[in-house]
Amino acid sequence: MSIYAFDSTNSRYIAEDRPIGQMSDITDRDYSPCGCTPLYDAVGMTLTRLNDVLDREKSMAYVTIITDGYENASTDYTLKQVVQLIEQLKHRDVIFSFIGANIDAHDYGVKLHITNVMQFTQDNAGTQEMWRRERESKQRSHNRRRFWEKFGVKGRREITERENSGSYYDEMRDHGRFTPERITHLCANEVFVFGSNIHGDHNGGAAEYALRHFGAVMGQAEGHQGQSYAIPTVGVSMHDVYEAVLRFVNYARLHQELTFLVTAIGCGNAGLPVHEVAMMFYDARNLPNVKLPREFWESV
Repeated sequence: MSIYAFDSTNSRYIAEDRPIGQMSDITDRDYSPCGCTPLYDAVGMTLTRLNDVLDREKSMAYVTIITDGYENASTDYTLKQVVQLIEQLKHRDVIFSFIGANIDAHDYGVKLHITNVMQFTQDNAGTQEMWRRERESKQRSHNRRRFWEKFGVKGRREITERENSGSYYDEMRDHGRFTPERITHLCANEVFVFGSNIHGDHNGGAAEYALRHFGAVMGQAEGHQGQSYAIPTVGVSMHDVYEAVLRFVNYARLHQELTFLVTAIGCGNAGLPVHEVAMMFYDARNLPNVKLPREFWESV
């Protein structure tokens, strides 16, 4: 990780190419905003440096630009030169975001060819909220990239284009589509979605509950059964789980008359990583008849 602080009096690296584990919090001893804003010089110099150090085969980088004022002091780089560097690095799998206070951040994003933009209020509450969104957005983006690369869903260029498309700061948290933490009954059009084992032995956890209350069928490992839908998560590979989730998503898309309450399948007894299972349901975010656990929404 590198952090470059810029103003017209003392632009410098606070940290340069430092392992994440060695990073520490920035204090006012490290940096306090002052002076004018040589934005283009700061971006141009650091991107030139980044272009030199990136591994051409294994690069996976994020650049976040934060400013509380308009460009007004650069002497070495022009807007045109900065835009050329940004476009060059996008083709080297770099994800860009721009955060601004006291300026029209979206207008500046357009000038810089950056579509991932956040506006924030420069006070204590606004700054804390900005960092929360930045932190969580970067984690979700990293989860997506790792998932798509692991499962071969998208190529590197397609992943980079998607992450630079302007949806980086989107918080897909539809509170009306959270699966209830405790489900004791279902309406006539609701379906309980649970994780099963490959043999359909519904003998524990959500599977047993579905067997006892929602019409799950012993020996049926996958599919719609009664007021429930089984997705095999035990005794199968992660790729098999993903394929089963895709079949479920397609089923839900074809049955808009039903509402599917997805539980945290595979994240209990099966011990699957929450962020990976959540990403399997990525395409379900846009299906209004599918509800997902809160932790799934937070991961995608």
